[in-house]
Amino acid sequence: MPRPLLVSLALVFSFVALVAQDYRNDMFRTRRASHEAQDSKRAEVTQVEERLRPFYHGVASGDPLNDRVIIWSRVTPENGATSVKVQYRVATDTALTNVVKSGEFTTSSERDFTVKVDVDGLQQGTVYYYGFSAYGRNSLTGRTRTTATNGVSQARFAVVSCSNYPAGYFNAYGTIANRNDLDAVLHLGDYIYEYDADSTSYGGLIGKRLGRSHEPDAELVSLTDYRTRYSQYRLDPDLRRAHQQHPMIHIWDDHESANDSYTNGAENHQPSEGEWNVRKAISKRVCYEWMPTRENSEGVLYRQFSFGTLLDLFMLDTRLDGRDIQVAGVGEGASQASKDSINDPNRRIMSTTQYDWLTQGLKNSSKTWKLIGNQVIFSSINVTPIDTAFLFAAIGPIYSAFVRPQVPGLQFAFESAFYGDVWNNYPAQRANLAAFIRAENVSNVAIVTGDFHSAFAFETRTMWAENKSSVAVEFITPSISAPNFDENLRSNAAIAPLTPALIATIDRTISGLNDHVKWQDIVNHGYELVDFTAERVQCDWYFMDTILAPSSAETWERGYVSMSGTSTLSRAGSPSSGKPNQDIPAPANPPQGSVGVNEDLNRGFTIVGYGPNPTSSALSLTYIVDEPSIVRITIVDVNGREITSTEPAVEHGLHSVVLDLKPLASGRYTIVIHSGAATVLTRIVVSR
Repeated sequence: MPRPLLVSLALVFSFVALVAQDYRNDMFRTRRASHEAQDSKRAEVTQVEERLRPFYHGVASGDPLNDRVIIWSRVTPENGATSVKVQYRVATDTALTNVVKSGEFTTSSERDFTVKVDVDGLQQGTVYYYGFSAYGRNSLTGRTRTTATNGVSQARFAVVSCSNYPAGYFNAYGTIANRNDLDAVLHLGDYIYEYDADSTSYGGLIGKRLGRSHEPDAELVSLTDYRTRYSQYRLDPDLRRAHQQHPMIHIWDDHESANDSYTNGAENHQPSEGEWNVRKAISKRVCYEWMPTRENSEGVLYRQFSFGTLLDLFMLDTRLDGRDIQVAGVGEGASQASKDSINDPNRRIMSTTQYDWLTQGLKNSSKTWKLIGNQVIFSSINVTPIDTAFLFAAIGPIYSAFVRPQVPGLQFAFESAFYGDVWNNYPAQRANLAAFIRAENVSNVAIVTGDFHSAFAFETRTMWAENKSSVAVEFITPSISAPNFDENLRSNAAIAPLTPALIATIDRTISGLNDHVKWQDIVNHGYELVDFTAERVQCDWYFMDTILAPSSAETWERGYVSMSGTSTLSRAGSPSSGKPNQDIPAPANPPQGSVGVNEDLNRGFTIVGYGPNPTSSALSLTYIVDEPSIVRITIVDVNGREITSTEPAVEHGLHSVVLDLKPLASGRYTIVIHSGAATVLTRIVVSR
């Protein structure tokens, strides 16, 4: 096939890849991540820090209210323990001496040894420090804060989304951790990604180069899969620090379960992977286990927080609570069936129950500002037609001759991105919400949104061509690390030279067709900081200088301001000012504990997690080795007789394996693991 034709076809395929983000490998019962040989220095991989044992995953807090807050940690069990007693304390000082709350929590393999306490009886608007103890050792000290019912003149949030582990370093989390005046970090979803570790997977090739490949190496389906993936992400030092220093308010998007998920399925779920409702339930369970999110009797994620008389925050679930399947092919060339489907007045992106909760909350709010935390782009946007005149002029006549026949495919892919998995695909419910806001005179509505791996500032309209004034302002946060438009395009060597022209064409198309889009950036990574006072809200975008190496360098790119009562945006001349009082950060190291009974544990090999125990058919082991090793895993019965063994050769880093125990009779066994000079024993029970 001639190279120019390859280029034009690759161009279409690259855009389709941007939209679908769906690369899949076969699943295997035993998971061992593949590793490429490194040309120079050893790649960095997931490791544990001995100074943190047994709380390798750090601490976290979240869902603050005026009298309580969730505190979280995870203890790594020792000697095959099936349960561990963990002590916790909450204090007003970093040394944890002025203790206001303390207690004990028993965790077990049933909850993956996570510890989650809803600490009540606290004072409003107060900074607290907290920590955990087990096995004679202490966790990191965390910092958190409660909300206030009055006296709030400024509310300040970092807003984040889309942290794909293999795609690059979580540098933005690290810079957020350095801030000392945030009320909370709002995480709008895609906290993890469910894809496999193959180099053709989403971000997989970069992950191989950086030593940040996903573990397990197959796509997430089972309980063990999701737990191992959260474990891997929470060992990242930048994410760990962000959780340590700030309370987080999180909502899931699709990748916490599967790409482009909706109530009854997902684009990235196939019949061979079992029932969707089972996978969805597992993903939700593990998210609640590993996140400092308050669980409620109704079993719903959407919830409300208040910050004095200044702000009400509404966190939505537009992903798994009532969303109808997305309508495909809804652009310029849409079929009549697609048009009829997308314009169905009964189509929903959220359940009726959640919609009523939101509208009544907005109506009843007496706060100056109403902030909506939302997964996918709410505002309308038009990208039809692509500015082909600009594109052809930018790429020149030779490439134009071959790209021209592919324009319909490009248009389709472009429309799929902006009209597919967003509120544009649910126009009736969006129009109803906008009409409600207008009819009820709900003022000062701001929306923060993730998902799109780009930065946008919108004056919110529900139809791109409508002449009515905007009903809100919307700020889209860039991704922490998930690939952007330019990275998706440059990943294809054949079309990489065209990337600057294609990016410029996208920008030109958006700007030319949407005067309510005040600014966009589709190539940078980072986060946004949203700052509220009674007079205005300002959103500032901070971009990282790189995600391909550890770095703390960030740049304030720009900010936009909406004055109270306007729902319009103007460009800010400088970043918003921080709070006059800065909080004392939590210490970098755990408090020194007493000498534990297992101080002589083998170095170089760490079991991070295992379960279930007791088990009926299989046992999952997640472990970390410090050096490339032959890991010999042996099952021994109560008489010391070797039943079976396996000897995988592994690179250094995080690994997981599922042991098939179906051939074993009920009884007690010992798992003996040899790695180099290290020998670790874990006792298990097989029960049927």
